[in-house]
Formats: sequence, structure tokens, C-alpha cells
Amino acid sequence: MISAADVTPVYVASMNDPEVVGLTEARHVVWDHQRVAQFIERSNVEGVSTLVGIFLKDTGRHIGNLRLFNFHPVHRRAELSFVIFDKTQWSKGYATEAVGALCRYAFETMRLHRIHADYYATNHASARLFQKAGFQVEGVYRGHFFADGRYVDSIRVATLNPTEQRI
Repeated sequence: MISAADVTPVYVASMNDPEVVGLTEARHVVWDHQRVAQFIERSNVEGVSTLVGIFLKDTGRHIGNLRLFNFHPVHRRAELSFVIFDKTQWSKGYATEAVGALCRYAFETMRLHRIHADYYATNHASARLFQKAGFQVEGVYRGHFFADGRYVDSIRVATLNPTEQRI
């Protein structure tokens, strides 16, 4: 998990960069150090939400985050979101690797049955990532997001714990 100590000026600036957050719900917020630190604190509540950082192995530089949230204890499911806020690290496979690792952890350690995510239909990078990570498209929420003066569809994807039998 990450903490307020991981909040840097670069991290905050990236969260205000329309190119970074333009296809996320973070786009509706003006971020400063305090707001990012509060988001991290609220996102690391056991049984409610888990926020983990994506760090480069060779340098330890923080380049993005993944979040599991909307946990449902009875149905053993959660929602996933992610962002690579360091644009120099886009399209290098780090998000795909991180999503795969977090899903394995969620299935093996947290014993989740299902993980789902929603993304803007115009976010082709997320579509490729989720396909590579083994998620399947379950449906389209028509006109779900309002962005840049127009409504945009949302795509729902999900993956199930591969070790569990389904009826």
C-alpha cells in the first residue's frame, strides 16, 4: 500500500494533467498535496478499499497506482481502477503487469471470486490492457459518462478467480 509519504509534486501535477486523467473520473477534481494524501488515506481502509503503488523495479520510482474498492464480502467481489501517471512509462506493459499481479493477489490471498472494472469506451489503451489481463467484456453502459460536453459509453469488464468452479 502507498501512504501520504509517497505524494510528490510530480504525482500531484500528474493528477491535474488532462492527458493523464482525461479518461478517468479523477478528471473532475482539482488535486493538491492534501487532497491526494486524503484520497490515499480513504483508499486504504481494510475491507473497504486498497490502494497500491506501481513502482519501477530498478529505481523504485512511483509511476502509478491500482485500487481495489467496492468490496462485497458476501459475494467476494471488488472493483479495480488504475492509472499510470508518469507518461514516460506509458505503453511499456507496467500497468498490464501490475493489474495481473494485483488480480493474482486478490484471488489467492484475499480469496476474491470476481474483479470488475469500467472504462470509457474511447479508452483504447484500457481495452487492450484488460484483454491482455484476461478480463472479458460483459456489457456497455450507454451514455454513462459525461466528458468534454458529450456522453460517452462505459465498458464493463470482469475476470473470475480461475481456481474456483462455477455452476
